[in-house]
Amino acid sequence: MASVTQHLERMTASSQPDRIAALDGVRGLAILLVLMMHCLYIAPLVGVDIGSHPYARLAMLGWSGVDVFFVLSGFLITGILVRGKGQRAGPYFRNFYMRRSLRIFPLYYVVICLLLYVLPNRPPATGSEQMSYLLYYQNIRYACFGELAFDPARLITWSLAIEEQFYLVWPALVWFTSERALRRVCIAMVAIAIALRFVLITSGFEGTHFLTPCRMDALAVGALLSLMPPPRTWFGATTTVLGIAGLITAAYATGNSTPESAGQQMWGVIAALLLGVGLLCLARTSRSLQPLFTLLPLRSLGKYSYCIYLTHFLVIEFMAGQVLKWQPATLLSLREDYSPILLVLAFTLVCGTATWLLAILSWHTFEKWFLTLKRHFEDVRTVRGG
Repeated sequence: MASVTQHLERMTASSQPDRIAALDGVRGLAILLVLMMHCLYIAPLVGVDIGSHPYARLAMLGWSGVDVFFVLSGFLITGILVRGKGQRAGPYFRNFYMRRSLRIFPLYYVVICLLLYVLPNRPPATGSEQMSYLLYYQNIRYACFGELAFDPARLITWSLAIEEQFYLVWPALVWFTSERALRRVCIAMVAIAIALRFVLITSGFEGTHFLTPCRMDALAVGALLSLMPPPRTWFGATTTVLGIAGLITAAYATGNSTPESAGQQMWGVIAALLLGVGLLCLARTSRSLQPLFTLLPLRSLGKYSYCIYLTHFLVIEFMAGQVLKWQPATLLSLREDYSPILLVLAFTLVCGTATWLLAILSWHTFEKWFLTLKRHFEDVRTVRGG
């Protein structure tokens, strides 16, 4: 009976398709949320008070897009690993880590080296801080010390460090654990992460936003969803609504929309997790929403979201710098003739479009050449069509 159960579990996981088109749409929505938040960089120049204006307070909740990415990563990576368990241990680990490295490292290290060593007028970084970026533990430094030389373009890489740390241990856990036990592990990870955030925050520690053990609930929920049949559409709709309502409620109840605030770390992150779960479930099961999730511009944003995420703050800073070169009379005239929020939205559109075009250029001139090397690290069964 045990062997039959294990076989059925394996069939459930292996039946997940290698690529779900609608998930690119979810990525697109996630990166749009992040862009909306960070494009508030221009708000003070056009007269928008981030702390009080309704649009700004809602746009500041765009940090939840990172949690949507975490849920997607847990879902996709776990599905890949479970499908690869039929290989020997050597190919299983080698294929996973080489394919992840080819996707993540080339662009990441190009951007980080530009930020640390090439681009002029960037905030300086000490030797130990530079090492943290090169070895993917900058999130730990942020949690314990903050960013000593504040650079938003570097700061956003904390989420990539969390994912890399997750990749270090998760493949081995999947390899040595049955799928039934793995589901229990995922549930335990969710409970531990939420409890750990509450304990640390109430104890006065303010850096849980950046620590992997405190953020593993979103990754674990995504992993759990990959090990189960797709939930019903009503479940996805309900969790999406609860996530959106929870984010807004936490923002207005605590008076702060920023992810580093204690209220958002305790309550907002849970709501963001629900949002990620809901969008993932709807993308997989809702026929009525498929036209949205498969909308070509949204899928394109999702396809190139990695480069958009890594470079968007550089583009935002550049565009804001161009605005600062305008005459004060020009800025004053714009503020008088147009709604400040309209100006913020126009800035968001310009920066989003510019970053998207940069990401397309990066993909076709740089990234895809590394991705072609993935063919050397494929499961033999997949190559043969078995």
